[in-house]
Amino acid sequence: MKFIAAIREILNINEELENSIKESFKKKSFPKNHCIHEYGNVATCMFFIEEGLCRTYYINENGKDLTYNFYKEGDFMTIAESFFDQKPSRYSIETLEEVNLYYIQFSDLEDLLNRYPILERMKSHVLQYFLLIVSSRVIALQFQTAQQRYDTLITQDPEILQRASLGYIASYLGITQETLSRIRAKK
Repeated sequence: MKFIAAIREILNINEELENSIKESFKKKSFPKNHCIHEYGNVATCMFFIEEGLCRTYYINENGKDLTYNFYKEGDFMTIAESFFDQKPSRYSIETLEEVNLYYIQFSDLEDLLNRYPILERMKSHVLQYFLLIVSSRVIALQFQTAQQRYDTLITQDPEILQRASLGYIASYLGITQETLSRIRAKK
């Protein structure tokens, strides 16, 4: 189970805790192009992607679909500000491939945290992960050129270029598809 291996990378767990985690996280599959979470709703689940690719996105004031982030195998995924505050979300989550994942309801996570305080370390790790995503997005959009953002994507997540559509990649980079095509042509 890749999921339990990922948990073990964060903290040491005994058999009792492992069994409780397995009971609390449910496994589910979704087809390609499925909306897992729709904006305006409260994010009630946190996910761990075992297989597949997803994206978070929002619709701007002009009705344009803009990709905020991509999530792939081994990633935790949720709309953090909505999940942890239990408030309506501005983002949606969509599968870009068939996806196999584990998920936990907010109330089940709270129950696990109450029963096993050591899991606060896992929660802290996941929150740090989401904080770093936000921070890197802000830094990229404020301080990097389109070329630098593309180069960073190639360095950090090269498989996204083969797995996501050019439209989604362009919107993630904050550029048009035409600009993305020009950048790719230079390579």
